[in-house]
Amino acid sequence: MKREFIFPLIVGIILGGLVMIFWQFNTRLNNAANAMAQIETAVSQNTKTVGDIVTFINNASGQGQPAAPAATVTE
Repeated sequence: MKREFIFPLIVGIILGGLVMIFWQFNTRLNNAANAMAQIETAVSQNTKTVGDIVTFINNASGQGQPAAPAATVTE
């Protein structure tokens, strides 16, 4: 091989490797972002469900209603 073909070949291989590394990184980053979006959706749904359950329990036990005013003691 001539010397003038070796240098562009090496530079091309290095640049191709860098492109592949960044492409792979971008793919993994997108997968992680999608997973985070799914987790955030699940967390918000579960938070609402737990809030509804706590409200139901408080209403069923009478704790959801305001307390009656305390009786005044006169001497």
